[in-house]
Amino acid sequence: MKLLVSILICFSVVLFSCTDRDDKLEGVQIRVQNTTSTSFAEVGIDSLVFTDIQSGRTVFYQQYNGDVLPSSVILTTDSLSTSIVVDNTFEIDSTVLNLFTYKIGGLSEGGNATIEIIKD
Repeated sequence: MKLLVSILICFSVVLFSCTDRDDKLEGVQIRVQNTTSTSFAEVGIDSLVFTDIQSGRTVFYQQYNGDVLPSSVILTTDSLSTSIVVDNTFEIDSTVLNLFTYKIGGLSEGGNATIEIIKD
């Protein structure tokens, strides 16, 4: 009986102490997904700066306070910095949770890349 009570208490403590990062998100949130084989030292999206984005990685969301989604992205590697204009077809409402991913792909030797905005 003591073992059963101990297991139930332990299970309850673990269950209630776990939190999910997405539980505290509000407003407009933006993250970056790098699907290229290149690592980026910095990715700038308007006032948001994402640093040290490794190849094949997705970074955590950052809150964005603008009225429209940014259409300009600055990609910086150790030896290259390029600005890319993104087609934006999404309207945002800052009163509800909006999650967006800027997916970087198709990086060429000239520094050109394709960036797709995905609503999560």
